[in-house]
Amino acid sequence: MTMVLYMILVASTLVFLLKVVSLFLAEHSPLMREELTPYECGFEHHSMSRIPFSLRYFFLTLIFLLFDLEIVLMLFMPYIIMFDFIYISFTLLLLFLFVLYLSLIYEWSDGTLEWLS
Repeated sequence: MTMVLYMILVASTLVFLLKVVSLFLAEHSPLMREELTPYECGFEHHSMSRIPFSLRYFFLTLIFLLFDLEIVLMLFMPYIIMFDFIYISFTLLLLFLFVLYLSLIYEWSDGTLEWLS
Protein backbone atom coordinates (compact mmCIF):
# COMPACT_ATOMS: atom_id res chain seq x y z
CA MET A 1 0.00 0.00 0.00
CA THR A 2 2.81 2.40 0.81
CA MET A 3 4.46 1.60 -2.53
CA VAL A 4 1.32 2.65 -4.40
CA LEU A 5 1.11 5.90 -2.44
CA TYR A 6 4.80 6.50 -3.06
CA MET A 7 4.34 6.00 -6.82
CA ILE A 8 1.34 8.35 -6.89
CA LEU A 9 3.30 10.98 -4.96
CA VAL A 10 6.32 10.68 -7.27
CA ALA A 11 4.15 10.85 -10.41
CA SER A 12 2.23 13.88 -9.13
CA THR A 13 5.44 15.65 -8.18
CA LEU A 14 6.97 14.91 -11.57
CA VAL A 15 3.90 16.24 -13.40
CA PHE A 16 3.91 19.40 -11.28
CA LEU A 17 7.62 20.02 -11.80
CA LEU A 18 7.40 19.48 -15.56
CA LYS A 19 4.47 21.89 -15.77
CA VAL A 20 6.34 24.57 -13.81
CA VAL A 21 9.48 24.14 -15.93
CA SER A 22 7.46 24.37 -19.16
CA LEU A 23 5.80 27.58 -17.96
CA PHE A 24 9.19 29.15 -17.25
CA LEU A 25 10.76 28.02 -20.52
CA ALA A 26 7.81 28.91 -22.74
CA GLU A 27 8.18 31.93 -24.98
CA HIS A 28 5.75 34.69 -24.01
CA SER A 29 4.76 37.21 -26.64
CA PRO A 30 1.63 39.34 -26.86
CA LEU A 31 -0.74 38.34 -29.65
CA MET A 32 -1.50 40.99 -32.22
CA ARG A 33 -4.78 41.37 -34.10
CA GLU A 34 -3.26 40.10 -37.36
CA GLU A 35 -2.10 36.91 -35.68
CA LEU A 36 -5.62 36.11 -34.46
CA THR A 37 -7.28 36.42 -37.90
CA PRO A 38 -7.43 33.40 -40.22
CA TYR A 39 -4.95 33.40 -43.08
CA GLU A 40 -5.94 31.82 -46.38
CA CYS A 41 -3.15 32.16 -48.96
CA GLY A 42 -3.16 35.95 -48.87
CA PHE A 43 -6.85 36.37 -49.74
CA GLU A 44 -9.33 38.16 -47.54
CA HIS A 45 -11.72 35.91 -45.73
CA HIS A 46 -15.27 36.45 -47.06
CA SER A 47 -17.29 33.58 -45.59
CA MET A 48 -17.64 31.82 -42.26
CA SER A 49 -14.41 30.37 -40.95
CA ARG A 50 -16.15 27.28 -39.61
CA ILE A 51 -17.85 24.82 -41.92
CA PRO A 52 -20.72 22.79 -40.41
CA PHE A 53 -19.36 19.46 -39.22
CA SER A 54 -20.94 16.27 -40.53
CA LEU A 55 -22.33 14.12 -37.73
CA ARG A 56 -22.05 11.03 -39.94
CA TYR A 57 -18.29 11.53 -40.07
CA PHE A 58 -18.18 12.01 -36.31
CA PHE A 59 -20.14 8.78 -35.67
CA LEU A 60 -17.96 6.87 -38.12
CA THR A 61 -14.83 8.00 -36.31
CA LEU A 62 -16.33 6.97 -32.98
CA ILE A 63 -17.14 3.53 -34.38
CA PHE A 64 -13.60 3.23 -35.71
CA LEU A 65 -12.14 4.13 -32.32
CA LEU A 66 -14.37 1.65 -30.50
CA PHE A 67 -13.54 -1.21 -32.84
CA ASP A 68 -9.86 -0.28 -32.70
CA LEU A 69 -9.95 -0.35 -28.91
CA GLU A 70 -11.65 -3.72 -28.89
CA ILE A 71 -9.03 -5.15 -31.23
CA VAL A 72 -6.24 -3.84 -29.03
CA LEU A 73 -7.88 -5.46 -26.01
CA MET A 74 -8.07 -8.77 -27.90
CA LEU A 75 -4.31 -8.72 -28.53
CA PHE A 76 -3.66 -9.69 -24.90
CA MET A 77 -5.98 -12.68 -24.93
CA PRO A 78 -3.32 -15.25 -26.00
CA TYR A 79 -1.23 -14.33 -22.95
CA ILE A 80 -4.19 -14.95 -20.68
CA ILE A 81 -5.02 -18.23 -22.39
CA MET A 82 -1.44 -19.47 -21.84
CA PHE A 83 -1.98 -19.54 -18.06
CA ASP A 84 -4.23 -21.79 -15.98
CA PHE A 85 -7.47 -19.94 -16.77
CA ILE A 86 -8.03 -21.48 -20.19
CA TYR A 87 -11.78 -22.08 -19.99
CA ILE A 88 -12.63 -18.76 -18.39
CA SER A 89 -10.44 -16.79 -20.77
CA PHE A 90 -11.75 -18.65 -23.82
CA THR A 91 -15.33 -17.95 -22.69
CA LEU A 92 -14.50 -14.28 -22.19
CA LEU A 93 -12.88 -14.13 -25.61
CA LEU A 94 -15.95 -15.63 -27.27
CA LEU A 95 -18.23 -13.27 -25.35
CA PHE A 96 -16.06 -10.34 -26.36
CA LEU A 97 -16.14 -11.37 -30.03
CA PHE A 98 -19.90 -11.89 -29.83
CA VAL A 99 -20.44 -8.35 -28.50
CA LEU A 100 -18.11 -7.00 -31.17
CA TYR A 101 -20.06 -8.87 -33.85
CA LEU A 102 -23.42 -7.66 -32.47
CA SER A 103 -22.23 -4.06 -32.48
CA LEU A 104 -21.08 -4.41 -36.09
CA ILE A 105 -24.46 -5.87 -37.10
CA TYR A 106 -26.26 -3.04 -35.30
CA GLU A 107 -24.18 -0.33 -36.96
CA TRP A 108 -24.62 -1.96 -40.34
CA SER A 109 -28.40 -2.25 -39.96
CA ASP A 110 -28.62 1.30 -38.62
CA GLY A 111 -26.94 2.60 -41.77
CA THR A 112 -24.08 4.33 -40.03
CA LEU A 113 -21.51 2.51 -42.14
CA GLU A 114 -23.08 3.69 -45.40
CA TRP A 115 -21.05 6.77 -46.20
CA LEU A 116 -22.72 8.00 -49.41
CA SER A 117 -26.38 7.65 -48.47
